[in-house]
Amino acid sequence: MGSTKQRASLLTKHHKLPLIAPALAQAGVTVELSVGFDTDTLGTFAGEIPRTLSPVECVKTKAKLACQLSGLSFGLGSEGSFGAGPAPGLLNWDHEMLCWYNSARDHYIIASAAGPVPLSDLETNQLNLLHEHVVQHDAAQGWIIKHSTGLVKGLTGFSAVRQALEQAQLLNSATQLAQNVRLSPDLRAHFCPSRQQYIQQAAAQLAARLQALCPKCQTSDFWRKELQLGLPCSTCSYPTQRVKYYIKKCDCCGHTEQELPSEAFADPAYCPLCNP
Repeated sequence: MGSTKQRASLLTKHHKLPLIAPALAQAGVTVELSVGFDTDTLGTFAGEIPRTLSPVECVKTKAKLACQLSGLSFGLGSEGSFGAGPAPGLLNWDHEMLCWYNSARDHYIIASAAGPVPLSDLETNQLNLLHEHVVQHDAAQGWIIKHSTGLVKGLTGFSAVRQALEQAQLLNSATQLAQNVRLSPDLRAHFCPSRQQYIQQAAAQLAARLQALCPKCQTSDFWRKELQLGLPCSTCSYPTQRVKYYIKKCDCCGHTEQELPSEAFADPAYCPLCNP
């Protein structure tokens, strides 16, 4: 990207600008907010509007819409998804993607970050259990109450949860509810501190990718796109499933280079012969 100052439009309604703009400023990009489109129409975490696009399709759609709505040459889209990860069903895993769209070249760059999110649901009719569940999480974490006649989003702190239950006339007594309710984490970015850290990490990666210029054509995103396994065991030299080298590739001109990992040999613990 060189030293030229670039302007990019970010399409979001969940206060992601402060999470993304600082990192991209380091890459010479000024991020501007685009609010001309309701991104919730592409699907919501709470399920009122089904998600029909894959996360990759969704983040690309947001980035392209940002360009169209703002008239700028560069657009940004952000999308998070939960599931998969190293222990599906056991560990709540967040995968955040941040997409950069260059309208002049019709080209996308997608950065990502992922990690565990210590959040869970609770279904109960006991007020004290709801209180215990809320206070064991980050105080800034938002919550959703779902009951037989609807749901309430954006409840931060137990007092807000209790007030929502009172307004729905669900408190039978000081300790018990009239029915079971489901308390779920509000996973929208401005109510989910755990997500916010991964969005910031994705922004940092995108900034690095924008500044990673191809040595042949000087286009951004000369980045690790593939890898080759087979790092030899330090004891017997047998190829292991550790990374032997990464392949950095330019999507513009096709230039590739190999990048060696920090380790020249694999620990015997990863060797199928030394540690069968």
